Amino acid sequence: MSELSTVEKIRAAAMELFGEKGYTETSLADISSKVGIKKPSLYAHFKNKDDLFLLTVHDLMNLFLTKLSVIYEQHKTKSAKEQLYCFVVDFCTMIEKDSFGQMYRRLILFPPEHLQSEVKAIFLRSERLSDQILHAIFTQGMAEGEIIERPIDLYINSFYCLTDGLFIQRFYYEPEYYDQKIHDAWTIFWEGIRAK
Repeated sequence: MSELSTVEKIRAAAMELFGEKGYTETSLADISSKVGIKKPSLYAHFKNKDDLFLLTVHDLMNLFLTKLSVIYEQHKTKSAKEQLYCFVVDFCTMIEKDSFGQMYRRLILFPPEHLQSEVKAIFLRSERLSDQILHAIFTQGMAEGEIIERPIDLYINSFYCLTDGLFIQRFYYEPEYYDQKIHDAWTIFWEGIRAK
């Protein structure tokens, strides 16, 4: 396996430190120290801290979309109900691993105030892929008579509220109780959309 380039090391260090400490508490000196280079060397690759932060948000969203695509590919031959359930469970599991949830929370939900509009734009662009995946699943469910015929946007918006709520709760509850919350939230969601 080839060694990471300096730029890749900087990007990895930035994601880890911005995720751990947030934008304000992470300095370029922290990042350069973690990589093992001098701070002025960062400027050969990035204009400034804001530039590096926004690239980190892009990297995080690309990682998130890659994970979503893998989840979809693993389950796309199942029924719509099974796909949606796996999507919820795998999403909630994904955010617990490799500090991903912490990074996502800090970088996407709580970006620095002066970069909020740029972060929002990156997030909304990346949401298109997850919209496409969910659109395909809900379309399948309605075509196969599993899900009540309704506008798909209604289902997608509701599904995001379900997963976003579970995402936030993950930071407050112990795993066993959190698993119960996933089960209960899914049960009520499915009861509300399934064809009787």
